Amino acid sequence: MASRFRIGTALLGATAALAFSAIPAHADVKITPDRGGQEQGHKVWLRVLDKDNNEVTKEEGTSVIKLRITDDRDRSNVFAYCVELPTPLLDDDVLKEVDWDKHPGKNTKFKGDNPGKVLWILNRSYPNKSVKEVKDEFSIKNLDKEDIIAATQAALWHFSDDAKLDVENKNNDPQVVELYKTFLAKATPEAAPKPTLTITPESKEGVPGTPIGPFEVKTTADEVKLTGNLPAGVTVVGKDGKPLDVQQKSDGLSIKGTEKISEFSVNVPTGTPDGEATFKLSAQADIPVGRLFVAHNKSSDNVAQSLVVAQPQKAKVEKEAKATWKAGTVPTQPTTTTTTATTTTTPETTTPSTTSSTPANPAPGGGEDDLASTGASILWPLLGGLVLVGAGVGALFVVRRKKAGA
Repeated sequence: MASRFRIGTALLGATAALAFSAIPAHADVKITPDRGGQEQGHKVWLRVLDKDNNEVTKEEGTSVIKLRITDDRDRSNVFAYCVELPTPLLDDDVLKEVDWDKHPGKNTKFKGDNPGKVLWILNRSYPNKSVKEVKDEFSIKNLDKEDIIAATQAALWHFSDDAKLDVENKNNDPQVVELYKTFLAKATPEAAPKPTLTITPESKEGVPGTPIGPFEVKTTADEVKLTGNLPAGVTVVGKDGKPLDVQQKSDGLSIKGTEKISEFSVNVPTGTPDGEATFKLSAQADIPVGRLFVAHNKSSDNVAQSLVVAQPQKAKVEKEAKATWKAGTVPTQPTTTTTTATTTTTPETTTPSTTSSTPANPAPGGGEDDLASTGASILWPLLGGLVLVGAGVGALFVVRRKKAGA
């Protein structure tokens, strides 16, 4: 169950509803590379498998990767490590937040206990911890920031790609080797971090008279604002099925800030016409250490880059959800079609013929074919008007001929 959070809801007016409809359907946290702030570590020499499954030595650079939160006016940065070899990160890549089980690597080892071990390392390494804190915890002499970055990245590649630091290779710094070995020996799985903000499901359908939901919200935020476009009579209810306590405000209805819930449902009274209620959740939440971000390289749709957050950062995030309802097919009332000879009654189960009258309560929001009929055709008045116009033109023409003859 998600942690409890404060939630507010407002009934939007027509103008607000139009603005709301223009918001992207999934305003997830997105990050892009920011090349200006990389912090480099030492190079490392790894033992990896080549395409023929032979173990070979490979040289790799290491760094704490600086990323920028897109669409963020404050231009906040996120720091991360790579958890996928050997994919390059391109400047125009856009990475999106996903759960651990969505790691896209074809031969990934980033599953089982390994993601939890990655989180254990990140929680005890730079930049989540200062260089001094890392040195004090692991008591390795002459350990510097470049050593820590290199050892951390090598250990993460071990748990994401089964790469091994070549500990016998003299090119590897001794402090890097020592810290790398310590990480592998001590790492124990930690529970997956909470998502920045999710709502499950994002869309749900139901029928009037039965609450539609529940919609479960999980977030790292202390407070989440929930706004919605609700048809008349439709309310938001809590886990117990009771309407949430609301108060009148100048901008509509709002659930009191003292309410603390982690899920909600939509209560649609019996008899409500077919329709929908749309919601937007917004929050200032933490992107926690250990959250995974992935991106597909535009040059190769089958290749993705995967990064893991190394230091928590605040981010503005929004999510949308929708509840829809349909009362089902309502049998039409018997309709009568009259001719000069006989009168026939169409059974309720028979689809009305094209000469039948329009049902009394058509579903709202129909297309061109669903426009309501007023019960009278405009064809005859239109023809009559054309005849009168024609007669007037003819009369004018005759008068002008007589004047000309005179």
